[in-house]
Amino acid sequence: MIILGFWSSLKHFVKAIVRVVVRVVAAVFGLLVGIFDLLLGFLTWPPKKVRLQIFILSNQSGPLISPADLTPSIDFARKTFKDRFNVKVISYSKDIVQIIEEPAPPAALDVSCDWGAVEDEFGDAGEFFASHLAGWNAIPISLTFPITVFVVHDFKDTKEGCSLGPFSDYLTLSIDGVKSTNTLAHEMGHACNLWHSGSKSNLMWKDDNRGNSVKWFQKNLLRSSRHVLYW
Repeated sequence: MIILGFWSSLKHFVKAIVRVVVRVVAAVFGLLVGIFDLLLGFLTWPPKKVRLQIFILSNQSGPLISPADLTPSIDFARKTFKDRFNVKVISYSKDIVQIIEEPAPPAALDVSCDWGAVEDEFGDAGEFFASHLAGWNAIPISLTFPITVFVVHDFKDTKEGCSLGPFSDYLTLSIDGVKSTNTLAHEMGHACNLWHSGSKSNLMWKDDNRGNSVKWFQKNLLRSSRHVLYW
């Protein structure tokens, strides 16, 4: 049993390392493609797109929430990205919100953020999320690099949402994060190169009583993300 456990942990570790390498390469590719916006993104022209896919996890009792519960968050994200960045949020698949019916492993239902999220990448949670990423099958299966959102039960720390930033292709959102309408857009900002702001009116303010204003350089950074494309 000890040997089996060791090989299972080693397998998770190796696969996580491969995922990290592939995502770093993809991020570099995105930087090259987005060089125009990195310099002149504050012009917010021409319009761009970001593809979004949201998966609601299930436990033994069924789906954690209803797809309709996400409507305010999606509407807020769409309006903010369009008004502030001239970026249209569109669905990666036919339905922007889908339910994963199979019960998720406990590690994927109650997750961590910050360094805890990095640790999760090397365990059952990271394996589960990687197997359900939109637009990926070990490697990118399209050049659209969608952002995948997993609605989880809760965070082990006091968070409502979490993203590992531009080197990740997914973010996690708790049930409370869904109720906080602006958390989805905030975490999408992290996935698209943005870090926390010191202004309470800014989309990237660390607490949930934030606004949706942005600085000129935030437009450059977000529009140059590999997730934000002209096609």
